[in-house]
Amino acid sequence: SHQDYDVALSKYRIAALNIPESPPLWNNIAMCFFGKKKYVAAISCLKRANYLAPFDWKILYNLGLVHLTMQQYASAFHFLSAAVNLRPTKGHIFMLLAVTLTYLDDEENAKQAYEQA
Repeated sequence: SHQDYDVALSKYRIAALNIPESPPLWNNIAMCFFGKKKYVAAISCLKRANYLAPFDWKILYNLGLVHLTMQQYASAFHFLSAAVNLRPTKGHIFMLLAVTLTYLDDEENAKQAYEQA
């Protein structure tokens, strides 16, 4: 939240020694890399978090966000769809899904997602 990613990563490195199988830890590490614009590293960490917790909507949402940022729209759609199925009351997931569908030239479904958002 303070956008001091290097300090956070150094603290997470210590935590990873003690709890290497923690999905929230890998999610947080990934979002530090995302903040530093190291998207491949972010996806790698998020994939590990997703492997450890396949039904965590926040991890799926973040995977969708990073893929959308990298203009990998089909992958973004995949992860955002999974996230919205797990948390259909979260409007911000529908918003990112709508943006993704717009880039995929699916205007009808994009419009529905914008309305849901």
